[in-house]
Amino acid sequence: MEIKISVLCDNYAGLRLFRAEHGLSVLLEVEGKSFLWDCGQSDVAVHNASALGIDLRRLEGIGISHGHYDHAGGLPAALAAAGRKPLFMHPEALGEKYLAFGENSLFIGIPYRLEALESLSLGVELSVEPVEVLPGVRLTGDIPRVTDFEGLEVGLFALKEGELVPDPFPDDQSLVVDTPDGAVVLTGCAHSGLVNVLKHVLESHGRIRAVVGGTHLGLGARRERIDATLDFLEEVLPGKMILCHCTGQAVMQEISTRFKDRAVQGQTGLTMNL
Repeated sequence: MEIKISVLCDNYAGLRLFRAEHGLSVLLEVEGKSFLWDCGQSDVAVHNASALGIDLRRLEGIGISHGHYDHAGGLPAALAAAGRKPLFMHPEALGEKYLAFGENSLFIGIPYRLEALESLSLGVELSVEPVEVLPGVRLTGDIPRVTDFEGLEVGLFALKEGELVPDPFPDDQSLVVDTPDGAVVLTGCAHSGLVNVLKHVLESHGRIRAVVGGTHLGLGARRERIDATLDFLEEVLPGKMILCHCTGQAVMQEISTRFKDRAVQGQTGLTMNL
């Protein structure tokens, strides 16, 4: 089964012709059909797609992993380059989200209303259930929380009934490609917990073939969470792990040391067949 990924936006750039920003965007190609997973926060993904010779007009659709600006802020630029395409996300992704410490807060949600996104796209499908976006490729929908070491994250809040509360990220979901050799899992930030994500996928797939995307093991993740996640990765042992964005350089170094050539540092401009 022919599967290819191209990292169009990440915190770090490869060659100098590529741009970087705090954000994530990955182009998934499966059997000649392509789907854009997240859009970064600006037009960086569009620039890097052009530098790679990728025609975004060939997209079948666009999916948003969760409701943060660094994954969805680039939507207008992506849709302008691609033309009107179907857009998929969890309904809670459109909620108000903030980074807050003490009395200070900063809006970090999707900076566009649903009506604006509908006017730019072929329609926005909001679902808490799994949705097939390409043949054999689906959004997970809600991720059950089953671990005791992956919980609420420091500083990340949602506005509920006029009050900021720790964000439980019901909108966090992943993209799954079904292959004869196991599942290829594309995360956004894995706010629901990478182990929760993979355990959920394993319920319908006997094996994890590859993991691509952010893990949120950087940015102040507790040591217990990091250790338990790496132990679980060793247990399921994906054939390839292309990790980037919010994984953090220190943890990425640990992963590279522990998993050797199974682990790859994601960066803008990286393309790889899986």
